[in-house]
Amino acid sequence: MAEERIETIIKEIQYWKKSHLLPKEYCDFLLALYTQGDEDPDSLEMEPGIAGKRSAAVLTGSTLFLLPLSFLVIYFTEIDPLLQTGLLSTFAIFTFFYGRFLKKRNNFQFHIPVIVGFLILLLLSVSMFHTFYTNNKIIYLLLLANSLLWVGAGIRLKLYYLIAAGAIGLILTIILTVLEVFT
Repeated sequence: MAEERIETIIKEIQYWKKSHLLPKEYCDFLLALYTQGDEDPDSLEMEPGIAGKRSAAVLTGSTLFLLPLSFLVIYFTEIDPLLQTGLLSTFAIFTFFYGRFLKKRNNFQFHIPVIVGFLILLLLSVSMFHTFYTNNKIIYLLLLANSLLWVGAGIRLKLYYLIAAGAIGLILTIILTVLEVFT
């Protein structure tokens, strides 16, 4: 039998033993049969338990909570603009590092922090531009730069939704710029 199939069967038997789907003696016998007696029946490779999955879900949920919290910090508080910049930068950095952490662990949830991080970065750049500058026509360059950043990051990370969002942002920014010029 191929090594890969044997490994799959062994993992499945270990799961049965851990979940008590078969009696322990049967699982020990099957493990001894498939490992040819090399594996200690009591040394199971345990998958991350419920606590690990729950903490990942809590961190992902808190990452989702950072986006509305960012809007709250910008539009509904009287915090100093420098403090707003620092706080939103911290939010963006946290989401990107958490997304990187999840991607290294091959967790499918890494997309959520990436999306939230880029949205917070867009929000940060636009709000800080409005805080420090009054010329609204230059905002199109900022939107263009953000869209190009999204496309570049999407190409580098091979995330097609990021490429699509950046391309849509580029098209909409160009359309808005043309409309602004001709009106």
